[in-house]
Amino acid sequence: MDSDRKTIGAYDGDIRRVLRSVGRVFGVVLAVAVVGGTLVLCAGALLVGVLADDTGYREPRTAVEWMQAIDRAASALMFAAGALAVALVVTCVIAVAGAFARRTSWSVIGVVCSGLLALAIVGVGVSGQVESLVARAVSAVGNAPAVAPIPSPSPAPDPLTVDDARQEMLAMFSTTIDAAAAPVTTADGSPLIVDAAQLQAAPCGEVGSRLALTTELATADNAASLVAILAAWDAAGYLPDRAMQEDIRYSTALPVERLSIRDKTTVDGLLHVSIQSACAVAGG
Repeated sequence: MDSDRKTIGAYDGDIRRVLRSVGRVFGVVLAVAVVGGTLVLCAGALLVGVLADDTGYREPRTAVEWMQAIDRAASALMFAAGALAVALVVTCVIAVAGAFARRTSWSVIGVVCSGLLALAIVGVGVSGQVESLVARAVSAVGNAPAVAPIPSPSPAPDPLTVDDARQEMLAMFSTTIDAAAAPVTTADGSPLIVDAAQLQAAPCGEVGSRLALTTELATADNAASLVAILAAWDAAGYLPDRAMQEDIRYSTALPVERLSIRDKTTVDGLLHVSIQSACAVAGG
């Protein structure tokens, strides 16, 4: 029995020693966290105080922008001061609790951290960065508008007329023929005459017309002509697209809105070309 009691007592003693060791380690870690957190918070708050009057890469240009910059600076300083005040309350509680528990180390940590936080609060309060920003704003606003001037709207471009659309259609048709491998003829072998091309008109919008030209080309080398024609369209400023067995070029700004070409050499020996204008109105 006596040996059992000694064994149990030794076991209890070991447990207490382990618990005390764990408690000391936890206390050290907690103390380091409190001191480190205090230092980081103080440094961050002082940095906010120093940089509060920084307006970024671009100086405000209007009274409204200056007011917004001042509001941001004041809000940042108030947030920093509030965080410091909350931390100060926590460290004061630590100091008082350490005194009541007769933990000298915690009392010292609480007092030191409280002093650092109090000094940081004073530093943020007397930084004067908001006042400096206000002075800069007063100096600048004397010659600045209250708000940024509204840019005058750009004049609307003249509407595309049917005559202009026809000229552009024929010009692109001529570009297409010039790019193809000569000789270029119609399906029946007749020479192509640009000015004799037949344009069809279809209604668009409320009062507009959309012109279209559809034709078939026979060239000396249809494959080479296809590549050359697409390159000429690209050089004219059109964007590429493709549908099933059809190469397309389009634009949302040019008078000719859409061009397409389909190689049917294996079917009928021809290149099928379609040119379509944007919506145009009758000339005034």
